[in-house]
Amino acid sequence: MGLLDDKRSAQQQPDEDLWEGLFGEEELEKPSEPTEAASGDKKERRRKHQKREKAPPKDKPPVVKIQKPKRTRVKGKGLAPGQLLILLLLGISIVVAYLVLVSMIRGTLSANHSANGGAVPTSLPGVEATTQTTPRQMPPPPTPTRSLAAIATATQIPRPMVPTRFDQNIIINPDDIQLRLQRGAEYLSLGAYAEALADFEYAQTLDERNPETYIGIGRANYYLLEWPAAENAFLSAISFNENLPEPYFGIGMLYYLQGRFQEAAKEFDRAAEKNPEFAEAEAWLAIAAARSGDSEEAMAAASRALSLTQESPIVHIARSWAYRVQNPPNIDGAQGDLLYAQKLAPYHLEVLIAMAQFYTDDRPERIVEAEQLGYYAIQWAKNDLERARALQALGHTYLAQNRKGDAKKVLTEAAELTTYEGQVLLGGVVEELNRALEP
Repeated sequence: MGLLDDKRSAQQQPDEDLWEGLFGEEELEKPSEPTEAASGDKKERRRKHQKREKAPPKDKPPVVKIQKPKRTRVKGKGLAPGQLLILLLLGISIVVAYLVLVSMIRGTLSANHSANGGAVPTSLPGVEATTQTTPRQMPPPPTPTRSLAAIATATQIPRPMVPTRFDQNIIINPDDIQLRLQRGAEYLSLGAYAEALADFEYAQTLDERNPETYIGIGRANYYLLEWPAAENAFLSAISFNENLPEPYFGIGMLYYLQGRFQEAAKEFDRAAEKNPEFAEAEAWLAIAAARSGDSEEAMAAASRALSLTQESPIVHIARSWAYRVQNPPNIDGAQGDLLYAQKLAPYHLEVLIAMAQFYTDDRPERIVEAEQLGYYAIQWAKNDLERARALQALGHTYLAQNRKGDAKKVLTEAAELTTYEGQVLLGGVVEELNRALEP
């Protein structure tokens, strides 16, 4: 630093006279030179700095990185028991579904092959035929005049939408007559009367001399209100086996509902002769005999029915009718039997209709209750025939109350429900409707 100062003072030394001229008598203050103490301090700082540069760096402690634990499954531990159970059930359901699907496909293919020999099914008019195979189906319900040949060659229709426990077996064995009869009977219990008729008529094509098929056809047509066809079917069953009680009973019900009570009594009597344990036939024999005025036969038949069973409401209804036609009538006894029948089956259609008619004709002080029973009968009716009978009972009560407008309404509906080829089938409806139309 001293060398630089000397050199700068030698080169840049100003003329003293010039300075004095510019500033006058005042002297220019010169910068002070560094002292020896300051110079010594600088040297000391420089020496320490050089030592720091030459000194080796101090060792720093190594940084240890903590590794995060890896997510690994502990050996020896598996799925929870609940998870294993769910997986097991899922696997079983998949296997079962696969087996069912395979069996259905095989049954469908075998049924199609046996039905038409691999040929293309006949298409309906106006519909193009396709090469896709479809399950063999039942023929449509035929008309009463259809021949057996027409039934056998009828165009197939889609299977009904009412499922039964026999459907899968019939797909595999469509020509098993017992399966057809069993499914037809189940259709009747389910109220699928058209489907039942189709099964029974298909069974008829498999065995034209089997009386069971004709009994089934008769029962299906009975509920479908095809009563002429039903009677013909029952008569055909008798022609193949005259010892069966069911066709006689079926004809008896047809005659009874038409108001032909004497003819109905004869048919019920024949059914009871063919099967002495047929309590229902004896009961309806008593009812038909009572309504035809034969009090002696009515009481005898009712007694035989009660000797067979006392747990059926129809046998107590039968004796109530027998009591009503005795001379003198036993009204209290008739009411007691009806109340017991109501206890056994409070919403049975025959119980509701019988009690409504009894209160209307023999207990007029309880006619309001008779009207309520008529409403209940309508609500519990399962088909058109039962609804028509309930409407007729209510119309009968309305006429007793001189409510002709209400009677006309319900009796008109009853007539419409039971009209076949322009004729009202249900007996007594037309006569009571004419009474309601009188001014």
